[in-house]
Amino acid sequence: MKMPSKSWDSMGRAELLRAVQSHQFAMRDLMIYLDTHPTDANALSTFCAHREAYSEAADAYAKRFGALTVMHVNDEDGWGAWSNTPWPWEKEAN
Repeated sequence: MKMPSKSWDSMGRAELLRAVQSHQFAMRDLMIYLDTHPTDANALSTFCAHREAYSEAADAYAKRFGALTVMHVNDEDGWGAWSNTPWPWEKEAN
């Protein structure tokens, strides 16, 4: 199952962050369901689609607005790119 979506590049900061959070929420919800229904192929397919969309959206966000998690720190930017980024409430204020 492929998730339909707008191009990540056409989204603004708040819209892209909302997409990241939406896919993350859907994955967590599906994980709970899959814990009790591990053979549900449709739920697993949906989880995988959300995981792919989350990864794409989070990578696009990190490239444009800075790392969301420590997993988005790269060798080029170094650790300072992560440790000097604003806290989440500071990001949304801008």
